[in-house]
Amino acid sequence: MKKFLKILLIIIGIVFLIFAALICIGLFVDYDDHIENGRYTYVPEEENKGNEYIEFKLTDNGKDDSKLTYYNSIEEAILNSPLKAEHENLSAPEDFLNHVDEILHIWNGKQYDTVFYRAGSDNDPVQGFVIARCKKKIENESTQYAFVNATPATTTPDTTYGGDFKKFIHLSLTISDIQQDLNPNYPDTRFVFGYAHDKEIYSLEVEGQKPDGIIEYEEYGRTMYMWYYNDLKSNKRGDCLSYSVDVPE
Repeated sequence: MKKFLKILLIIIGIVFLIFAALICIGLFVDYDDHIENGRYTYVPEEENKGNEYIEFKLTDNGKDDSKLTYYNSIEEAILNSPLKAEHENLSAPEDFLNHVDEILHIWNGKQYDTVFYRAGSDNDPVQGFVIARCKKKIENESTQYAFVNATPATTTPDTTYGGDFKKFIHLSLTISDIQQDLNPNYPDTRFVFGYAHDKEIYSLEVEGQKPDGIIEYEEYGRTMYMWYYNDLKSNKRGDCLSYSVDVPE
């Protein structure tokens, strides 16, 4: 009887080890069965398709217009903004991110302008890439701007970009719902953007819609891309959006 129990325990142990191994394989091996003819397609699970996009209620950083300080240019509004103080965790010199050294793109809205700019240059040990939103008003026949909010990032010559190119698109779509505070035409449109370091981003389609634009810029000799939709036509939540893109060779 003891011998039988010993054999039974050994069999159970072997089965458990096989089961554990299968779980580990499932966790660490990427079974990508959505690639066909060099193109990756992501379609959310059936039960997620009914999850609709929910618009976030935004305010101008909790300030009414009387508490906003207006300046004669976007550059001046950003220079005098609390941007650095709000992002102290970023490794950048004091007030470094507040300097608009190169405007890479501007989205003009009715009440707001959103600007994508570079702080610093390839000659600096660190440079920033910032997308900022400013409220605007006409006063004495000239446009004035007040800083509202921004999303900055920093990079260095040693920064490396790894990870899964196509899954980073999914991440960008997922967080796009809470990035409507950068939308120059909120709430009339759905502004969506993301970054990439592969030229295949030009083949991107989200819900069958191609990006309205792709901005190319150089970063320490590396070509980078920002893709964007001025108004993505879908009522699905960001993590439930389907997309397809060519796979880098």
